[in-house]
Amino acid sequence: MKAKVLVALLGSLAASVAMADVGAVLTVDLTGPGGHSNGHYGRTNAVHAAARAILEIEKAIPSSKECLISNFSGGNSVNSIASDGHFTVSLKAKNAKALDALKAKVQVAIQKGVDAENQFRGVKPGDLTGGVPAAISFQVR
Repeated sequence: MKAKVLVALLGSLAASVAMADVGAVLTVDLTGPGGHSNGHYGRTNAVHAAARAILEIEKAIPSSKECLISNFSGGNSVNSIASDGHFTVSLKAKNAKALDALKAKVQVAIQKGVDAENQFRGVKPGDLTGGVPAAISFQVR
């Protein structure tokens, strides 16, 4: 009898482990040239790019059970063009393959948001402003 109970318990444990969700927390950092709102109007804005990226992520992964965005921040004053933007993306999936697919969607969505901000400001790769790259760039870790 003890052996049957042990097998049943081990089988139940294995089933629950197999059905467990997997997750990841991604930190997204966006950077750009920044500047003062008075003299540098029209430069790319890392906070605007981050907001555009978040909108794209929400389109790509509409389920709040799979994706949660939090900790949005950036910029350093009310009258400057933000040189940095940050947010966190928490992902949850049924297995590693599905999690990898969600991560790929996040990468594509962020790139779309960054591209939209750069295009809106008329910035192309390689353009400089004030001696630094004019385009918004991002890192996901």
